[in-house]
Amino acid sequence: MRLRNGARRFGLVAKSFHWGTAALVIPLWGLGWYMVGQTQDLFWQYELYQLHKSFGFVVFGLALLRLVWRLVDPAPPLPAGMGRPLRLAAHLSHLGLYACLIGLPVTGFLMSAASPLGIPTVLFDTIPVPHPLGPSEVLYELFRAVHYWMAMLLAALLAAHVLAALHHHLVAKDDVLLRMIPFGRPKARFPDCRNG
Repeated sequence: MRLRNGARRFGLVAKSFHWGTAALVIPLWGLGWYMVGQTQDLFWQYELYQLHKSFGFVVFGLALLRLVWRLVDPAPPLPAGMGRPLRLAAHLSHLGLYACLIGLPVTGFLMSAASPLGIPTVLFDTIPVPHPLGPSEVLYELFRAVHYWMAMLLAALLAAHVLAALHHHLVAKDDVLLRMIPFGRPKARFPDCRNG
């Protein structure tokens, strides 16, 4: 498998970013819901928050690297048969996903920094990260609200992303899904493509 993207398939680097991010984001989303409701054991809740923040930093770094790679190595073109509205929806949903992958870790960290509780951020129980601002109830509530709604947007975009991939495979019967599956091979029936 080639490292860079080709005209008809994604390369190893893009696939690794895609599936690696998914493998982190989906459990992080569930962990976020679980840890907020886990109030009986405060020590356990503290550990869950630190774990959530630690992997949030990893997702942030991956998202930045992935964005740089996307600029250096553009994605294969969309199928030529896709109409303008679908092409626009695809581009906007990808922009939304990148915004969430970068915005969620940032707002989560700022929410933690502004928390009146003043709990430090220590990545993987090893690396202390200084907070860029001090406790503030107003800022805490602001970042908490943005973080929450961005998490809801991410869930909606991920659902739309999966449904769109299945639509391409099962209804449109093109090879868009096969281009991103780790060992998927686009078939000859994937005809002319063009960039939108």
